[in-house]
Amino acid sequence: MFGLGPFEIVVIGAIAVMLYGKRLPEVGRTFGKTLGDLRRQWQTLSRELEVTAHLDDRLPTRPARSAGRHDDESGPVVTAPRFDPPTE
Repeated sequence: MFGLGPFEIVVIGAIAVMLYGKRLPEVGRTFGKTLGDLRRQWQTLSRELEVTAHLDDRLPTRPARSAGRHDDESGPVVTAPRFDPPTE
C-alpha cells in the first residue's frame, strides 16, 4: 500500500488520532467519499476517451483540402452578379 511498512502506518494513525481525535470517523468518512468520487470521475473520463478513440477509428479519412484555388483544378467557378450603384 503506497510502499508503506507497518511502522509508518502506525505512526500516521497516531498522528491522525492526535490531530482529529473525536472527529476522526467524520474525517475518514469524508475522505473515503471524496476518494470514491474521484475514482468514479476518473473511470468516467477513461471510458469517454476510449469511446472517442474508437469513434475516431471508424470515421473515414478525407484528403486535406487546399486553401487556394489553382488553375489546374476542375470544378465550377462561382461568380457573383455585378453591382451597379445607383446614379442620380
